[in-house]
Amino acid sequence: MGLAPDAGDVNRFGARFRLAKSFRGLNLEGYSSNTASGYDALTRVLLTWSAFEQFQHALVLAPNQLGPIMAHYGSANLQKEIRKLDVGDRFYGFIYNRVNPAHKAELDNYFKADPCNVAYLASSIRHIFAHGNLTPNAAQAEPAVVVEICNRLSEFLLNVMAAEFGKLMDAFVKMVYGSQP
Repeated sequence: MGLAPDAGDVNRFGARFRLAKSFRGLNLEGYSSNTASGYDALTRVLLTWSAFEQFQHALVLAPNQLGPIMAHYGSANLQKEIRKLDVGDRFYGFIYNRVNPAHKAELDNYFKADPCNVAYLASSIRHIFAHGNLTPNAAQAEPAVVVEICNRLSEFLLNVMAAEFGKLMDAFVKMVYGSQP
């Protein structure tokens, strides 16, 4: 079927996906609305990336399989949109100096406007945010820009996961019932 043999992987994906899809924000006291919105968006990427990692396990996808899948859903356009938002590479420039070599390689492609695996754009945010270095206004980035970048990445990844998992479920139903019920 294209799913991991361990049902736990599939169940974890479902739980994480539902959490990321349902997330509506944090309840923060004492923060400006711009900063709170930035933390909402960063947290949403963190939750979405957690679901995406489980998606990879559940569908037994190697990292090199992700690029073509995401390209089918318009990752090149997303990359262009993010580049337009991140004027002067403030946001991703800050991130670049704090990530591992695999992320840097993809960010190098991003900076050169060459095709990159946009999953790395999200995972680099998750990594730097989860480890405490990233805030909504790091390197004088505008929180509104951070919100827009994070939300676009989250929506893109959530849509990819829903579509790809949906294809597997449609194939399963067809296999079991011979057609759609």
